[in-house]
Amino acid sequence: MKSMKVSIMALAVILAGVTGAVAQSAGPYFVNAGAMDYPLHEIFPSAVRFAYTAGIPRPTTTDLETVSGAVATDGGGRGDGLVYAHVYFGGPLNHSNNYSAFTMTVIGKNSNRGTNPLVKLSLRGTGYYFDGVTNHPNASLALNFNSTNQLTDVFSTQVTVNSNNYSVTYADGSTQLFTNGPATMTNSRFAFLSGALRGNIAMGKNGGPTMKISETAAVLTAGTNWFVVNGTNFVEMPFGGGLILDVFTNMDAQAIQPVPGSRLYLNANAGSLSSLLQGIGSANYSGARWSASFSGVAFTRGCTMQANGTLGPAIVAYAPTSDTNFPSGIPLLATNVIQTMTITGGKFYGQRMPNNNNVGFSVWPTNSLSSGF
Repeated sequence: MKSMKVSIMALAVILAGVTGAVAQSAGPYFVNAGAMDYPLHEIFPSAVRFAYTAGIPRPTTTDLETVSGAVATDGGGRGDGLVYAHVYFGGPLNHSNNYSAFTMTVIGKNSNRGTNPLVKLSLRGTGYYFDGVTNHPNASLALNFNSTNQLTDVFSTQVTVNSNNYSVTYADGSTQLFTNGPATMTNSRFAFLSGALRGNIAMGKNGGPTMKISETAAVLTAGTNWFVVNGTNFVEMPFGGGLILDVFTNMDAQAIQPVPGSRLYLNANAGSLSSLLQGIGSANYSGARWSASFSGVAFTRGCTMQANGTLGPAIVAYAPTSDTNFPSGIPLLATNVIQTMTITGGKFYGQRMPNNNNVGFSVWPTNSLSSGF
């Protein structure tokens, strides 16, 4: 048969957890006069991790605290945001005065070296009056962060209070008393990228020389740590949120092939990130091959992916029958169905995708057939 032009719209190819299960989508699935409508599901054999920025780094020495704001990263790996932050010149033990409040613009770039994500951030801030005790309103800030180390995972840990009577102070400041001790709290698992933070913080005309910043800092995924104070008090302290970590593990789709020789549509939806992709390619029935190039749209503009694979027969449904030899129904086959997929290249959030060779799609059957059979 002649080659068939293919327009593949992937309405959501999502970065999801390694072990996340995907529920079967609803039908109908049918084959009628050469037209096909069938679901596809695939878990890739090697998961790809992507990390991108959603906030500012946490320095090891300088007391830089985010008050509010956000940083967003597009599909091309470009970050942009506005953050309201405090720099406490007196350090972590003095947050009542001697600090400056900043309105800070953040520009970032996400990429990778091999399989390791890389983050670059530029922070520029101007001091302003935040409250009556902000005493450096004309301060200024110019900092640059470059991650230089491997993406590191920190696994969950636990802390324990052995007393029967203990208190729990939550992140919002509320406290509860308990009498059912001993008790244990679990700290969050998180990941981080560390690197160098360099630049200057000028205190302004109200005092102090310009601070030369050269220290280690890190962007972390969001989480919570619990601390034990005086042996009987749990205190919750949230952290991070400047790094988003997702894993490209699966792709689900509803394939629609209206009639032979017409376009083929592939509407895909999987996982938790809802990356929007649209691809255009071709399928060759006589050669039993297909290929497509994907481009991100909307908030994932800049994501790309190239893929190809084979076509072949597959069970797309089961016809109802009273024959006890076929308790699930009689399997019905369709030809020229997408069977395997090879990712040959692309970038997600500025990070190159490694190839996933000869990935086989599983075609979900259904027990109820449309009138087309």
